Amino acid sequence: LIAPIIIIMYSAMQTFKDGILLSVGVLIISFLLGNFQTIYLIYIPVGIVTGLAYSYGINKGLDKRTLCFLAIITYAVGEVLASYVIYPILGFPVSQMITELKEMLTLSSNNLIGIDYASIFSTAGFDFDKLIVIMYLISTLLMGAMEGVLIHVLSVFLLKRFKIKDLGNMNLWDLKPNKVLAYICFLSTFAFFFKDKITNETMYYVAITAAIIGAVVLIYYGYIFLCIYAAVVLRKNIGMVYILLSMFIPVLILGLIIMGFLYGAGPLRQYLENKINSLKHE
Repeated sequence: LIAPIIIIMYSAMQTFKDGILLSVGVLIISFLLGNFQTIYLIYIPVGIVTGLAYSYGINKGLDKRTLCFLAIITYAVGEVLASYVIYPILGFPVSQMITELKEMLTLSSNNLIGIDYASIFSTAGFDFDKLIVIMYLISTLLMGAMEGVLIHVLSVFLLKRFKIKDLGNMNLWDLKPNKVLAYICFLSTFAFFFKDKITNETMYYVAITAAIIGAVVLIYYGYIFLCIYAAVVLRKNIGMVYILLSMFIPVLILGLIIMGFLYGAGPLRQYLENKINSLKHE
């Protein structure tokens, strides 16, 4: 995570072309210090690409939402390429890591909390082995997205702290939802209801992966709505409490998905805009 932040800060102080030269230097040093059995040769290039994409965005004067999106996309794609392309070349096939993930989930669930995930998902109509493959892909994407967000947050903070560039403040209200994305995510979740009718294995993986990712995006939108609604209307911070309760009461997750869709599609966003405007008028 240090490599992209260094590139971003240096490019902001100098120029984007200077950032490219620094990136080449960082890459050369990583090859000198690392070897094919270390993570340096895997994640340093990913960090460099993320740093350059972010620096290019700053150079073009893009807003913080777009910069955050660039960091998330580049690092998430880098994580997937590392897991599915680079790791197998280094002798760590994806199938081996998926098998280890399955064994870890089985042992931890049985020994620690006494829950048999395989039987639970089988009862719900899911093939546990196929679901593990999907979970591995999604966890890889989410890990990359989280690291992209972390790079963005640290970059914004450090650029302002060292008085290099002030990208301004950003809060949950500034994260405006995309209506098209909200509808796509909502429609993708219907794959859960038709999973038993999908006979093609590849289509099954694609449909269920899209459904889970769509649900995650809607949950994210729902959390944003809940936090803003609690702060503006109720004047209380109950968003996190709801999230914590949803971990123990799964039906609450369905509530987040519905709220997320209505917020992303527009009605709840418009409702909050009216509330905020009325408060401003008062």
